[in-house]
Amino acid sequence: MKRSFVFYIIPLLGLWTSVANAQRVEVLTLDSCKAMALRNQAAVKSALLDVEKAEETRKAALTKYFPTVQAMAGYFQSQRPLIDISTADNDGNMQISSSQTGESFEQQVQHIQQQVDNVGLDINVQQLIDDFVEQYGQDIRLQMLDHGAFANVMAVQPVFAGGRIWHGNQLARLGVSAAELQLAMSRNEVCLNTEQYYWRVVSLGEKMRMLDRAQELLDTLERDAEAAHKAGVLGRNDLLKVRLKKHETQVLRVQLQNGIALATRALAQYVGMPYDAAVRYELDGLKDQQILPLREPNAATRTEAQLLEKGVEAERLQHAMAVGEALPQVAVGATYGVNNVIGNDFRGNGMIFATVNIPISSWWETTHNARKERLEQRQAELRRDDLREQLLLQEVQAANEMTEAWLLIDVREQAVRDAQENLAETRHYYEAGLASVSDYLEAQTLLQQAEDALIDQRIAYQLKWLAYAQMTEMSGVGD
Repeated sequence: MKRSFVFYIIPLLGLWTSVANAQRVEVLTLDSCKAMALRNQAAVKSALLDVEKAEETRKAALTKYFPTVQAMAGYFQSQRPLIDISTADNDGNMQISSSQTGESFEQQVQHIQQQVDNVGLDINVQQLIDDFVEQYGQDIRLQMLDHGAFANVMAVQPVFAGGRIWHGNQLARLGVSAAELQLAMSRNEVCLNTEQYYWRVVSLGEKMRMLDRAQELLDTLERDAEAAHKAGVLGRNDLLKVRLKKHETQVLRVQLQNGIALATRALAQYVGMPYDAAVRYELDGLKDQQILPLREPNAATRTEAQLLEKGVEAERLQHAMAVGEALPQVAVGATYGVNNVIGNDFRGNGMIFATVNIPISSWWETTHNARKERLEQRQAELRRDDLREQLLLQEVQAANEMTEAWLLIDVREQAVRDAQENLAETRHYYEAGLASVSDYLEAQTLLQQAEDALIDQRIAYQLKWLAYAQMTEMSGVGD
């Protein structure tokens, strides 16, 4: 069962002026309007950026599988040498003294060793002093570490991090999928909104066409009434009734023109068209309207339901990462460094190492965090189940509304046919002198009302059709 309903209106962005006077004319169809809206709407742009952000997060998480490499280099110049030592023989006993004051010599050695370690130098200060004393004996003074340069590089490869690296990458990939679903939802919403603006212009344009047809009939009736009045057949009151109806039609025309201008401005603003451009809208929709085949309600296939499922999966991964905080962490690595602080040549040294980190004191806190994440997962599951039921009811309601709107088109079409027959019969009686002008005008008004109601019903059905098609993904609403 198909319905043919084709029309063509040409509203300008602004008042209804001649297209021939426009310097630049651009023709826009429904598809081009949706394409422009998808390019220009902030919601879609933001969703696209969210996808890019999620993709960068995924790439960043992937780097956790690879070694971390750190390099450090430095130079220092001290006010006084860090090591300033002299030896002296006192009655056969070797004495060691330092120019540094305020601490014992042993404390000074420990302090210097700490400073050397802090700058990453591989120097055993105590061994250096002992070797110096043994080699040079007494009455020798050693001053060193007043300046120097050093550099080292270290690479650490994680072997096991409690599963957090793997789960973190899974979570990042899940974020990309969720962002893509959000993008699809944003596109569908923008396309649906664009069609609503579009069909609003369509509805008003078709009503203007109907009004033009009624205006032609009133013009004919006015000429006949004037002739009849001059002939003395028709009273002046009847002629005034015709003219009053024409005035009402003119008022309605102005209202429709303003409505079309406003609706066109709203459509242009939504799709991102400048309002001052001369644009011709080719609105030839509603061809071969037909009802969509109904399916068994299945909320699981909806984009919203898939997004809810992603939320549950994300909470599961968060719980696994919380548990990983309590597990041992194993890593291997290597480091190599060079320094020039006690001579003119750089000295190098390297080593490999392995580390095992067991967060014993954090087990209690981690246990509570893991339980909290488990509760978050349970809450996500409850939200998913509840919203699935709501999505199911929403789909059933959309199917019912689409079916009801489809059936009402038959009712409205029959009303138009009845009004047309009534107008033809009343006109016949009027021409035969068996019906008054008031009866003729009332019949015309009834036809105009019936046609307006049919237009509104067709538009209402089209919107219900789009809503159901989007929910069931049975058409390219978001294409």
